[in-house]
Amino acid sequence: MLKSWNGEDPCSPTAWEGFSCQSKDGNLVVVKLNFSSKELQGPIPAAIGNLTDLTEIDLQSNNFTGSIPGSFSALTQLLKLSVNCNPFLINQLPDGLSTTVDFSFGGCAAEEYRSPPEAANQRTFVIGGVAGGSLACTFALGSFFVCFSKRERRSQKTDCASTTNPVYEECSINITTNPAVQQLSLKSIQTATCQFKTMIGQGGFGAVYQGTLAHGQQIAVKVRSPSSTQGTREFNNELRLLSAVWHDNLVPLIGYCCEKDQQILVYPFMSNGSLQDRLYGEASKRKVLDWPTRISVCIGAARGLVYLHNFAGRCIIHRDVKSSNILLDHSMCGKVADFGFSKYAPQEGDSNASMEVRGTAGYLDPEYYATQLLSTKSDVFSFGVVLLEIVTGKEPLDLQRPRSEWSLVEWA
Repeated sequence: MLKSWNGEDPCSPTAWEGFSCQSKDGNLVVVKLNFSSKELQGPIPAAIGNLTDLTEIDLQSNNFTGSIPGSFSALTQLLKLSVNCNPFLINQLPDGLSTTVDFSFGGCAAEEYRSPPEAANQRTFVIGGVAGGSLACTFALGSFFVCFSKRERRSQKTDCASTTNPVYEECSINITTNPAVQQLSLKSIQTATCQFKTMIGQGGFGAVYQGTLAHGQQIAVKVRSPSSTQGTREFNNELRLLSAVWHDNLVPLIGYCCEKDQQILVYPFMSNGSLQDRLYGEASKRKVLDWPTRISVCIGAARGLVYLHNFAGRCIIHRDVKSSNILLDHSMCGKVADFGFSKYAPQEGDSNASMEVRGTAGYLDPEYYATQLLSTKSDVFSFGVVLLEIVTGKEPLDLQRPRSEWSLVEWA
């Protein structure tokens, strides 16, 4: 594609590949961008918002990260925006973007999904601020950075050793390299969280802090506590699993840090908290969920589990489905989170078909507890408890209730 990008004017003498132009007031202006299926990665360049004559943008089937730039709200002529099949892009439109825009966002079909390109062999190309004659005003892109990567489908050992990164022994695990999951320095995370200033949650792994990355994306930072009941195994497990799967209804991993004695996982911030918070959390967090929203959250979480069980390659069992592990984004879309205890489903002949029972009291499948035989049915049982929570507004286990009602399942 870049071979056609000659000169300073993307419309003259002939349009660059990916650009469509037309005449306006005697000048050629860019009206369409088509960068679909180009293996692009990184944030969508905000400078595209300077192309105010754009009517169509097609960025589907790439590996963009972050969210749609706020600068897109300046595209008043925009009629169509396609970002389908960008597994690591956040489904969030800028507030000022016209409601008349035909916006398409969605995941790839199971057979369509491709592993993202490796971080190795990256080549970065820069299109400088274009000031070529007739486009001096209409194509003020500034510096437009687009990363291309050679696709080499292979697994390698992530030992965190390179010419630019220090060696972190705890990161020596075998995963498929995924450039959308970045290794972050402890310093950058401390800066993003203002030295871990705002704690928004606490779990078995450790505390969760809110922060903001340099490019503006809000994040949730999960830091392992020294006294955590979960350890390096759970950290590596979540890192490995979430580097290999993606779905609209799973909370994606976007970064990690294992510098010095720290083990940190970084996710997009889910602005509406957890389903548990909304059902019976603290008064400051508890906002009434109407029935259409409850149904939508149920469907979203169910789709996430179906993906894990059926379309993630080898079947993955979550093992800790509960309302606090279903998070809600800005549009109240339900997303399954927390994969520290997740396992690949045992296959016929596996010696580890029987394994240590994991889960949370009140949600635990009694058959799984009794037999220690793991299957997708355990997740289905736990999700059934979540559905009861949504319908009744009751906690799954409450010793303050009458004895016959301690367990929500028994009460139902």
